[in-house]
Amino acid sequence: MGDRDPRRVAFETARLELARLRINADASQEVALQGALRLCARTLKCERVGFWRFTPDHGAMRSEMQFTLSSGEWGGGDTLTAARFPRYWAALGGRRVVAANNAQTDLDTAELADRYLRPLGITSLLDAPVFRAGEMVGVICHEHVGAPRVWSPEELTFATAAADLTSMLLEQADRLTAERELRLRTGRLLAAEKLEMLVGLAKGLAHDFNNLLLAIELVAGKLALRGDADTAESLTACTRMGGHLVGQLQRFGSRDDTSHQPARGVLERMVPILETLIRDVATVVVDLDGLAPDSITALTDAQLEQVVLNLCLNARDAIPGHGTVRLTARDDDDAVVLSVADDGIGMPPDIVERIWEPYFTTKGTGTGLGLATVRGILDEVDATIGLDTRPGEGTTFTLRLPRATL
Repeated sequence: MGDRDPRRVAFETARLELARLRINADASQEVALQGALRLCARTLKCERVGFWRFTPDHGAMRSEMQFTLSSGEWGGGDTLTAARFPRYWAALGGRRVVAANNAQTDLDTAELADRYLRPLGITSLLDAPVFRAGEMVGVICHEHVGAPRVWSPEELTFATAAADLTSMLLEQADRLTAERELRLRTGRLLAAEKLEMLVGLAKGLAHDFNNLLLAIELVAGKLALRGDADTAESLTACTRMGGHLVGQLQRFGSRDDTSHQPARGVLERMVPILETLIRDVATVVVDLDGLAPDSITALTDAQLEQVVLNLCLNARDAIPGHGTVRLTARDDDDAVVLSVADDGIGMPPDIVERIWEPYFTTKGTGTGLGLATVRGILDEVDATIGLDTRPGEGTTFTLRLPRATL
């Protein structure tokens, strides 16, 4: 071990530190990225290291955060455009790493000289693109200030490793964001279910209390006929006050749950969340071509989301290895036909007979409420759901959702 190259050991140690960076409840994406950039600057002894993110059309990229080694300060905010720097853009798109020993004269980076390099004293560049799902989403830019330097093979390898690990950090951030959104949405749905229970209880109490008030009014009437007007009036005043209370109980929880956006938009917004929740087990295939942009079902947005989410998670749990979950929707006369299919293990007849029962589950950690909830929501709007399943051949749920009458 004593004859190992200290420089190589330093690179290996730095890569290990990068690999340990994680985004969780205690470390945000910004904190993790700052840790990665700071480590890159110190390992490569590079004055400036920044993360630049591309716009969706790749027409520009913006510096999200920039670390300066000598001062320890953070900056960012600069923007570069493809139209102004086409040669540099082409180099980023065609190479795993862009290494310019003399950036102000290198053919791939010279066009940056007047606008960016000279004003900042940058003489050498080492830029490594960051990819997500095969698409370039950003760049880790190492900017050397001072006499031009020659980037070594070890430094090029380290720069690409840093870009790959940055990609992992971004993926973790996206996953956590999707999970957070799902938890919030699930929490809202559970809260809505609890509110429904309270509303039902309140209305039941209001009904029984109203019957009691009617009985008291009858007693007050009899007392009035017998000449006890004062007592009768007191009882009548009490029933009037009780009537107000009944009205409040009856109005409790009544709300305009009329959020009916076009189904296609609701489903499209769900796709990233479904992909995040399912991608470890299955590929999500979505086909909404047969659904008009203005088709609106009788389900509210929250109900449609809950139905689709439960069915897709049920499909995910039915796949033993890696498979496919297909979500399709199309217009059909006065309804929207929606289906969720998987190529999982399927179900035998004895299981099919019980899947709609609350609390029935074949999963060790399941609650048995997913499909029961789906059935309850569909029954509210007279929607239908069909099932096609065979052991070893997968399962398809087909829903026929009535159109909204707005």
